[in-house]
Amino acid sequence: MTLEDGSEIWFSDGQIYLATSAKGSPISAVLFGAEAASMRDIESMFASDNENGSVIEQLLASRPQAEPAIRRLLHEYNLNALFEMLVPSGASFSFESNRRHKLGDHFAHDTTTLLAQAQQRLDIWRKIAERIPSTNAVFQLATTLPDDAVERLVTADEWRYLALINGRHTVADIITATGESAFRVCSTLYRMLLERIVDETQSAAKPIPRQ
Repeated sequence: MTLEDGSEIWFSDGQIYLATSAKGSPISAVLFGAEAASMRDIESMFASDNENGSVIEQLLASRPQAEPAIRRLLHEYNLNALFEMLVPSGASFSFESNRRHKLGDHFAHDTTTLLAQAQQRLDIWRKIAERIPSTNAVFQLATTLPDDAVERLVTADEWRYLALINGRHTVADIITATGESAFRVCSTLYRMLLERIVDETQSAAKPIPRQ
């Protein structure tokens, strides 16, 4: 299925195996992020006629240990694209049968489940926008832990963001530096705001869409 803006959803036996947003990164960048191969090799696979199998099959044949990372990043990529497509719009779309993406359907997702996850993400995003209304928002670490706590376990993801929170970096800076989606960064910052681990210092005029 192709939307008017260029976004696409690819199906195999009723399951979604790839969703691409017109505003998102190319799928080759996602596979490179999974350390499945060099960018040059990945782009070469997409440019070939796929005699050696789909791009996913070729990558797994040469680097099977990359499968968990590819699966996780591809799920996040597809989910984020569907999340953006759920924003109400008047864009038209069309269906084309007998087309297959060179990526391959090795990691196809149940359509109902993936759409439900994207809708849940959209509902959460509306709440996030009430506390983080701008990608120009700047945060700093709280001077004390909440409720006089003496310790708090920090996850690996939280540490990546906390290392960048210095009272100068904006939310947009953190998104760029980590390469994570806006939803992933903002949802983590939102949780840390609720826990009073970080405080907002200022917010400029680039609002987060309220979807």
